[in-house]
Formats: sequence, structure tokens, C-alpha cells
Amino acid sequence: MKSFDVSAAVAQWRSQLISAGSDPSFLEELESGLYDRYDHFLLSGLPPAEAFARAREKVGDVPRVAVAEYGKAARPSGFALGYLLPSYLKTGLRTLRSRPIYNLINYLCLTIGIVTAAIALLYLRSELRYDATTPNAQAKYRLGMQYRSQGYSMIGFSDYNQTDADEQLERVRALTELPGILTAVQFQTFPERQLIRLREGKFEVENLLETNTPAAFADFFGYRFLSGSATAFAAAPNTAALTAGEAEKIFGPDWRNQNIIGQPLTIDTFTYTIAGVLADPAPNTHFDFSIALHRERIAYWGSRLYVEADAAQNAATLAAAIDDNFAKINASLAQQDLFGGVIVQPLRSIHLGSDLLYELKPPGKPAYLYVIGIMALLVLLLTISNYTNLAVAMHTGRSREIGMRKVFGAGDGQIAGQFLLEAALLGLLAFPLVMTVLYFLLPRFDALMGTAIGEGALRSPVVWGIVVAATLVIGSLAGLYPAVYLSRQPIIGLFDHRMKSGGGGAVSTRKVIITLQFTLLIALCSLTLLVNRQLNYMQTKDLGFDRDRVLYVNVNADSSRFATFREEVLRLPSVTSVGAGTPLGQQDFNQLTYKLEGQSEVFDDAYNVYMDFQSLALLDIETSIPELVADPEQAPARLVLINNTLAERLKNRYGLTDADLVGRTIIEEPEYTDEETGEVGFPYEIYGTFGDINVFSLREQVGPMLMTVSRNPRYVYWAAVRYREDSPTEILKDVRTVYDGMNLDPIFTHAFLEANLEDLYEDESRISTLSTYFSLVAFGLALLGLIALTAYLTTLRQREIGIRRILGASQWSILRRYNGEYLPLLAVALLIATPLSWLAVDEWLAGFAYRIDVGPWVFLLAAGLTLLVTVLVVSMVTVLAMRVLPARVLSGE
Repeated sequence: MKSFDVSAAVAQWRSQLISAGSDPSFLEELESGLYDRYDHFLLSGLPPAEAFARAREKVGDVPRVAVAEYGKAARPSGFALGYLLPSYLKTGLRTLRSRPIYNLINYLCLTIGIVTAAIALLYLRSELRYDATTPNAQAKYRLGMQYRSQGYSMIGFSDYNQTDADEQLERVRALTELPGILTAVQFQTFPERQLIRLREGKFEVENLLETNTPAAFADFFGYRFLSGSATAFAAAPNTAALTAGEAEKIFGPDWRNQNIIGQPLTIDTFTYTIAGVLADPAPNTHFDFSIALHRERIAYWGSRLYVEADAAQNAATLAAAIDDNFAKINASLAQQDLFGGVIVQPLRSIHLGSDLLYELKPPGKPAYLYVIGIMALLVLLLTISNYTNLAVAMHTGRSREIGMRKVFGAGDGQIAGQFLLEAALLGLLAFPLVMTVLYFLLPRFDALMGTAIGEGALRSPVVWGIVVAATLVIGSLAGLYPAVYLSRQPIIGLFDHRMKSGGGGAVSTRKVIITLQFTLLIALCSLTLLVNRQLNYMQTKDLGFDRDRVLYVNVNADSSRFATFREEVLRLPSVTSVGAGTPLGQQDFNQLTYKLEGQSEVFDDAYNVYMDFQSLALLDIETSIPELVADPEQAPARLVLINNTLAERLKNRYGLTDADLVGRTIIEEPEYTDEETGEVGFPYEIYGTFGDINVFSLREQVGPMLMTVSRNPRYVYWAAVRYREDSPTEILKDVRTVYDGMNLDPIFTHAFLEANLEDLYEDESRISTLSTYFSLVAFGLALLGLIALTAYLTTLRQREIGIRRILGASQWSILRRYNGEYLPLLAVALLIATPLSWLAVDEWLAGFAYRIDVGPWVFLLAAGLTLLVTVLVVSMVTVLAMRVLPARVLSGE
């Protein structure tokens, strides 16, 4: 039997193709594939003739099949695209498998970028959708008032704390009688913890809410009753509606199976009947509450007022109408010169657009939305640039594939589509890992940022839609430039083996993208360094008092009981002193008016704080009366000090000296006149001065301040306890024992001064932590990208490295040469990143009255860190390449 001649069979096959019109210059590619398949079938055990027949069948009859299929691909028809989509997917999967290490790096980078983008999008969506769950929210408004020079998020009653129930409701009726206002509702919340008694048990609750418009309240905010009804809640006063969360705390997880409707609960001296259980309010609303109480009269000096208007109204027209008729709403307030009119805020604008006093929740800061958005964008750009850089660098490995497809009629769009499909496919393959990472990260993100995004997020179709959209968009964006760049390569260039060196346009593109990466890294690193420096500055700046080891306790006691408390706490070995007075480290509170006796000019920007001499001493506040602070028994029962800022104002305004100022009378609230005595305001003798102290955040300049200092305060709300270096937990335990032993208020409320100050900068602390995480992620991405890119490019240059080593080049000279390529790029990146980052951080720092100085060294340090990472990566990969023997490299092994 004659043996099979594979060479003759291949020659016959070639002649048939040439005679059918195929270009012989490209038969090499087809012939290589034919031989590969022939060898495969031989190894599988087929006879030579049958193996060749099977191989030829797999390669295809080019004149009849392959050319026809490429012709279909060249025609821009939807049918052809759908027909070839499985082939595109198969090609894409095969390509992803062909370079597993590089594609794994791209996979990880895409995953990190998608996770970062998804978290940023979910956070921004949560912040921008505050109060969106309120029905008809676009037509609802909150009313506040301008009083003195401050804005308040509530409006006072006619007679403040003494206003009766009918008068409180009268202003609601007056509002609803105005044209264009459909509904009005009022309530007040009480954030302090209170004790409730139920079923002979006691429970601590906070965020109680009182309303005397119960039906309108439930309907206005769209609260849904899970048990009971809005009718029962509104039917009679002294009813209560619990939120589901509070019902679970009190009655347990099976509260739905218990008969809780109609049960009594007692708060203070009032007994309420449970009328229903409400679904928990959405987490992104501008106020929370645990139990809503229907009261005939709200026990406070004012209330939160909300209105719903018809479509023809807006905030400006409503404010004008209410101001014109305010005498009907609150006659006494309308007559006061200090009243500056109502403030009308659209409900949806409160969270990100309010700066009023006594907000129910700390408002969000739009600037920080920009910060998080920009940081996420920087990470996303690094992700895309990593993919782009590596894809373009690796294009030489597929140049012949692209060339063959173009030869057989594929257009630029189809080739670009293949690369886009591969990028999108890689993104979709990352989707399961993205969702897994989000599952673990979202609760931690919520804990850091004080949000509730993770609650049921991964069960929400909207969240899945956001993540899928982010996956497809980011994958497509990552593959966009490589797709366009590679598809536009000329056919001749695609078959030019010299392109494998990475020269020409590929090198130019690579340098541009690396420069972009360096710019992003320097910008993000410098922003992180500056944010952390400002936070550290705020935490360490001298505030005018000793902030360390001070515990505040709410004693709420008269002078005799406080004296007993002080005496007992001073017996504790770890306590050095006990005082009384206004806790420091607070949010803004209301200012007062004042004037100097004998002058007509009235100011309205002073704060008033209260202390005893012991508090002055333990806080180490500088005063002009140190001898009285050291020996309070020699001091008057009460005296008034003014801070240096106020002293300077009065001296400069009226040409006084320090000696002239002491002994003068300052009149607080000169707008008030005692009807019996005719005395104007509340006059106090200026006894001396005290140093400026930062009671509030460092975002605010220290303003005028008065301090009333008492030897024995008649009533003490807050006690200040200075302790030694002992553990705060132990101190708290010991003081609590004394407190409980005296049968003071059953709710023990305390605060550490250091914690108060930290709370003032909670947002800054969160942004600092988040920016650090973003920077670490960014450097991690850059590290992965540089490792992959350098490894690939070094592989292409191994012959060059081998030749240099044979010619005597040292390892150091090769490292210096390859690292030196990045120095000009880093210098350009520094020049671009510095002014942009400087402007951004300067804009952010403008929100602080006390701030750090921005110097160029921060940007140089960021560039130095970037350079260090780059040198380490490039050197590591290059050293690994240099370890290969030059002879093996040059021999092609």
C-alpha cells in the first residue's frame, strides 16, 4: 500500500486555492493552520490520509466558505451581525484564554474600578434622593424663620413655652387658609433619651416625636401603618404610633403576633395608648423618630412646620404670601424687630441645601459629594488607562490576526466591535466577583459614612441595574480606545514584524497614557495628604482650653444636689476636679443681642456660655482674673467676662482702653423692657476678659462671646469632671456608680470633651479615611498596571537586554536606562497635577476659618511616592528579565 504524501496533498490544496482566486501571499497563515490540525489528528490516532482530510475540513474550503463568510461580515447587515455574534464571542473567549496572566490583571483592575464606581454611584444616589419617598415631595416645603442674624429650622409659638393648644393649632389653620397652601402640619422631636414604662418594664428610647396634627402628619409624609390605623392615632390625644424598629426593640421580633394595639405606655407623667405601628421611615430622610405621640399641645417653644402647596406655587411666592399674612399666623413674633421673615425650603433641598440652626439631622455637604465623585472618577480613569495601555502594548501579538481579517474583507467597525466585545465580556465576567465584593464592602462603607446603602441593596433590582450598567459602560470605555486604535492600523503595518518592538505610535500612546496615570496618582496622593493634614491640624490645634481627660455628665440638679454630687465624685482617686457649665465642642446655637451702656448701636452676634470657677480652672481657660479662679471664695456670687474678640471690638469701636472697659455695663437683649421696673434688657458689669476659645468647629472664626461665671450656680445641667490618666471606661463606670447612688435622673447622659470635638469633624474624618482608601486602591491599580505593562514590554525587549549584557552593560546601567524613560513623563505629570490639585484643595480649605498652608512640598512628596513605586516595579521586572541567559535569548529559546 502506497504511503500518504502530506507534502503533495498540501501542494495540491494550495494550487486549488490559487486557481480559485486566493492571494498566495496569505496562504502561509492558512497552511500553518492546516499543518497544526493535521498534527493534532495524527496524535489522536487517525491514519495520515484521514487526518489530512479532517484537517482540511476544519480549515475550510476558502473559495466557497471562508471568502463567503468574510463577505457576509463585510456587509453591514443586522442579520450578519447576529449570525457572527457567536463567532465573535468564541473569538473573544479564546483571546481571553490565550494570555491568562495579562487578562487576569485586566480582570482584577476592571473589578476594582467597577466596585469603586458602583459604591460611588450608590452613595451619590442615596444622598441625592433624600426625602424622595415622601409623596408629592416636589410640592412640599419646610418653614423656618430668620431671627436676629441667624436662620432657624423651626418657628416659635406666640407665647413660646406658655402657648396653649388652641393657639398652637391656630397658626396651622391660618396657614391652610392662605391661597395656594393645601395642607399644613407641625411637630417637634426630642432626641434626648427618655424612659418609658410598659408592662411593668422600663425601656430607654430616643427621638420621640410630638405632633398635634396627627392625621395630616401621617398623610403628609406617607407613613404606612403595619398595624393599627391612622384613624385610631388621630382619633384622640395621648395616642402613640411606634415605628416597626422600635416595636421590635420593645416587644421582640414577633411583635406582629402580639396584641400590642391598645396597650398603655407611660413617658414621664403622661400615659399613652398604642394606636398603631408604622413602617420604618426611609433611612435617607432628613429626620428620624422612634415613637410618634399625639399630643393636644406640643411641649416646646416652637415647632417644625411643613406645608404642601399647589402646582402654581414655588418657594419665593410662598415666602412672600406667608410674610404678608404672618400677623395672622404669629402676631407677637410678627411685631418683633428681630424677626426677619420666614424661610421656605423645598423638602428635597433640605439635606444638601440647608444651613439653619437645630437641624434634625446633620445636613449633607455637597462639596463632599464632589470629593467622593472625583476620587471615584480618578480610580475609574486609572482602571481604563491600565486596560488601554496593556491592550495597546499587546496589539502586536494580534497584528497578523487583524491583518488576515482585513484581507478577507472585515471592516474597521467590525474589528473594533470585536475588541469592544472582548472588553465588555471581561467586564461581564467580573460581575459575579463585583457583587461578591459589594456584599462585603457595603456594610463597612455604611459604618464609615453613616449611610444605610447596604440595607437590602443587593436585593434591589435598581441596584443590580446600576451595577450591570456600570459593568457594561466601564468595560466598553476601557476597550474603546484600543478598539479604535487597533482597527485603524494599515494592513501593511500589521504584517511588519518591526512593530513588535513597540515602536512608533504604540510608544507614543503608551507614554501619553502613563503620563495620565502619573497625573492621577499625584493628584489623588496630594489631595489625600492635604486632607489628612487639615484633619490632624484640627485635632491638635490649641483651642484655648485643655481638651484632654474631661467628662461631661448631665446631672440636671439644683445647687445642693450638685454640691453633693461634686463632693462624692471628688472622693474618687482618679478625679482631680469637678465643675459645672456649658459643654464645649458643640454645634452652633442661638446668639444674643447686646450693646454697651450709653451707646445706641446694638449688635446681634454674641454667644453666651455659663461656667463656675472650677470649670474655668479645670479647662485652663486664660482670664484676666486668675486670682479669683484660684480662690473662688473671694469672688462675687456671679460675674460676667467677655472674650478678647468682643473686647477688641468695643475698644476699637468706642476708643476705649482695657482699664476703661472693665467696670462698664454691657446690656444683653436691649430690645426687652421690664414692664414693672422699666429696666431695658439685662445689664451686667464687665468684670474682665477671657481668652478666645473655640467652642464650635474650626470652620468658624471665633466671634464675640460672653461668659457668666457663678460661684455656686443655682441650677446645674452639665457637670465637668477632670480625671487623671486612667481608662475612660473605668472613670465612666465609677462616676456612673455615684450618679446612680444619688437617684438623679434615671437616664444617665454623658459625653467626653474629646469625643465632642471629634464629632464636630466627623465628615472630615470620614473623607480623610475614604481618601486614604481611594489612594491605596489607586496605587494598587497603578502597581498592577505597571507590572503587567513593564513585563510585556520587557519580554519584547529581551533580545535588546541580551545584546547589551553581551556587550558589557552592567545591570545598573540597564536599570538606569529603563527607569530613566519614566522620569520625563513624571515631570510632565507633576506640572499638570500640581495646579489642578492646588486649586481643588484651596477651594475645599476655604470652608475653614482655621486652615493649613498649602506648600509645594506636598506635591513633590506625592510625585516622589509615585516615582518610588514606579522604580520599584520597573526594576523588579527588569531584573527578572536580566536573569535569563543572553545566549538563550539570542537563540530564540
